[in-house]
Amino acid sequence: MSKLTPKLVKALSEPGSYQDGRGLQLRVSAQLRKSWVFRYMMNGRRHDLSVGSYPAVSLREARLAADKYRLEISRGINPVLERRKEREGKSSQTLEAKTFQTEAARYIRTHSPSWSTKHSQQWQNSLAKHVFPVIGSMPLAQIDTDDVLEVL
Repeated sequence: MSKLTPKLVKALSEPGSYQDGRGLQLRVSAQLRKSWVFRYMMNGRRHDLSVGSYPAVSLREARLAADKYRLEISRGINPVLERRKEREGKSSQTLEAKTFQTEAARYIRTHSPSWSTKHSQQWQNSLAKHVFPVIGSMPLAQIDTDDVLEVL
């Protein structure tokens, strides 16, 4: 049984937790920021899962997300762990896409304004001559100690 309505959600101006039912709640902070949280029990532990901020996530969208999480739980899938796996997968994909050469160039661009022209040029020349031929095109995630030792 749902207790919240779109009109009520919009009008809430007191800090606290407001239950919609079946684990979905709207939390209103002292600064009156509103966020949706799905609370559930799995393997004897309570979990709170952020669904999003109101008004970016409407009451209807929050309910749909809670339904999706309930379905995952009924299949034995922990939504918190599933989200964590997704994030780790995305971060490792991002890391795979970054090569040493692109990140070294970014580092030099970021830090060279505080360096002398000569120092900046020395860095670029040293990397181009000694490092890039060996590990420049390698994804960062694949560079290991042996690769670094080969450059030294």
